[in-house]
Amino acid sequence: MKNNWLSKLLIPIAILLTLATADAQTVVQTANTVIRGRIIGPADTPVAGAAVVLFDRDSVYLDAVASGADGRFEIHSGVRPYRLQIQHLAYEVRTLESDREDLGDIRLTEASTKVDAVVVKGERPVVKVEQGRLSYDLERLTERQAVNNAYEALTRLPGVAEQEGALTLAGASSVTVILNGRPSTMTAEQLATLLRSTPVDRVEKAEVMFSAPPQYHVRGAAINVVLRRSHETAFSGEVHANYTNRYYDTYDAGGSFALSSPKWSADVTYSAARSKELSSFDLHSLHTFEGEQYDIRQDEWMTDEGWSHQLRAGIEYAPKQQGRLSAAYTASFAPNTDGLSHSTGSYVESLSKKLSDRTLHNLALRYTSAFGLDLGLDYTHYDNPEQSRLENRYTDREATAFDIGSGQRIDRLNVTADERHTFDSGWELTAGGAFAFARSYDWQHYTVLEGAPATSDTDARLDEYTGNLYAGFGRQFGKVGFSASLSGEYYRLGNYENWTLYPQASMNWMLSERHILQLNFSSDKQYPSYWEMQGAISYIDGYSEIHGTSGLRPSRSYEAQAVYIYRQKYIFVLFWNEQPDYFVQAAWQASDRLALIYQSLNWNFNRQWGANVVLPFRVGRWINSRLTLTGMRMRQRCDRFHDMSFDRSKWVGIARLMNTFHLSRKPAIDLEVNGFFQSGAIQGTFDIEPLGSADAAVKWTFDRSRATLSVRCNDLFDSGMPKTRVRYRGQWLDMGAQRYTRTATIHFSYRFGGYKERKHQEVDTSRFGR
Repeated sequence: MKNNWLSKLLIPIAILLTLATADAQTVVQTANTVIRGRIIGPADTPVAGAAVVLFDRDSVYLDAVASGADGRFEIHSGVRPYRLQIQHLAYEVRTLESDREDLGDIRLTEASTKVDAVVVKGERPVVKVEQGRLSYDLERLTERQAVNNAYEALTRLPGVAEQEGALTLAGASSVTVILNGRPSTMTAEQLATLLRSTPVDRVEKAEVMFSAPPQYHVRGAAINVVLRRSHETAFSGEVHANYTNRYYDTYDAGGSFALSSPKWSADVTYSAARSKELSSFDLHSLHTFEGEQYDIRQDEWMTDEGWSHQLRAGIEYAPKQQGRLSAAYTASFAPNTDGLSHSTGSYVESLSKKLSDRTLHNLALRYTSAFGLDLGLDYTHYDNPEQSRLENRYTDREATAFDIGSGQRIDRLNVTADERHTFDSGWELTAGGAFAFARSYDWQHYTVLEGAPATSDTDARLDEYTGNLYAGFGRQFGKVGFSASLSGEYYRLGNYENWTLYPQASMNWMLSERHILQLNFSSDKQYPSYWEMQGAISYIDGYSEIHGTSGLRPSRSYEAQAVYIYRQKYIFVLFWNEQPDYFVQAAWQASDRLALIYQSLNWNFNRQWGANVVLPFRVGRWINSRLTLTGMRMRQRCDRFHDMSFDRSKWVGIARLMNTFHLSRKPAIDLEVNGFFQSGAIQGTFDIEPLGSADAAVKWTFDRSRATLSVRCNDLFDSGMPKTRVRYRGQWLDMGAQRYTRTATIHFSYRFGGYKERKHQEVDTSRFGR
């Protein structure tokens, strides 16, 4: 490591600190706390539905909420002093100024011009802009829709969709879900499992950011799920059960229980599932080798069967105005999972049997002070040993067979520290850093039973170090808000060292309540999984192989968006994404032997630019719909793709239509019908054919909204997975779409005790696995 590394990192950050504090005066060390109160009428009765609007002392709009059925409201803000304006059709407008957090009872006076029997019909705003974040009331957004949990609710956010088990955001190359301002440390699959066990009413709001500030410790686009915090003494919980059929049956059940008091809270969540999953597709390869073309046709069937368990226990101490201390333990177990892969065809018949164990333990600690300091520590241990046997019988009567002992073990530690200050001049300054260390051990040992394997044993250990420092500033200038930051990162993996600067900026211009403009710029780096960076080889069958890549580099990304919001519900986005050193796993017909190799390689770049439009509309009181349209231009280039190169471009169009039909209010029955279409696309040398899908669901809510029964069928016509093909420079390959993707689910849940379930930060395993 070079001796001047610290100066390289601190010089640009020091410049930012100087700019941010140039006209600063006395520091007001105020954390982003909660302003709360209760709206009452002349007879001390609660006033529900009163609009509570928050302004700073210069009358600049900051936030707005509505009082609940009990008249209570809460607004999160660190601005002191502030001005509140309370509005209700039946009462006089009341304005008050304060710097207190608990306002107690706020009494309204009946309006002298009150009109009897006035019915006002209107639509709630779909989105609000809060300090550069697009904020959605998730419970109201999904009101009476056939959604059963927080994960399904997130897919209803404008521009957000689920693709191959992960959430995507139109206009962004990727999106990270963070919980209560902290990044998740889960894989997309584990995060989806967690969010599916969380009720929608546990979520206070969801914040969509195209350019996340550095204090979130994620870069680029992010969705911040903000969870409600109860300060009352209460016990609550939920139990649920699901039956899912996707060719085979899966059963799962679980419960979540929470105990809260004004200072303490604790929660426990457990779920167990017995599943059997199928992956099946056909492969047609015209493989040219030594001047001769081989017609290879294979049919793949792969299953995984076993039990899985998820456990989470957390405790938090949070006295009012005195900071917050929390600890959480998370565990995941999948013991004795049986895997079976059977491939038949014109080239080889292969049978692979696998037995694996997978365990994960995570401990997360976090301390948030009352004056803006935030400290975090996260440790994860992951272990995944496997034993497998592969038998191959080729059509030329040759045969191979061998046992494989393999696995992955990872230990990772992450420490963060963040500080935020607000100056009386209106500037806000943020600064902080993070340090992460990971040790990965991957191994594969072969025992030959017949013939000989095409590879040797591997034992690979990697030590990875990442250090990050950042500084940022921002200010509101009337109707225009601006923020910017610069992060410096040091990365070391073995003998490889790299320094990177990440600029980030966001500007918001609220021309009026009907017209909001937002401009964003962000930069990031995507890291390969630990297994991808090893030189090991795994076998799917006697023809298809998965290769790791020693020396695979992280990819960089630069993104910009221009967002226009009309009437707080119609959203228009222009976007541009540039990803140098982009990597993705792609198939290639080997030139030195008959083998289909799946491998991740660095490309020159992956570029996308285009537009996205979100158009919600209603038909009377019974139909709510939203149409999302995306059009973009893709260009991908790689000068060293095995023994060839490519430079390809294509226009792509995507359309999504979501419809909710309110069939009945008593009983509360809702029907949902959704559709999706994507035109042809490209991925490297592959052409992706057009595809579409349709989903339907019906939901019945009863027992005073405590019980929910729903039936959902995704991909009704088994058409949601694309067919791909290669016709490029001698490469000829057809890969049929994965079969049996139609999924039917019956869900039942019951909440008790006024359920306000705690939400959980989880464990990042996005780079684990093989």
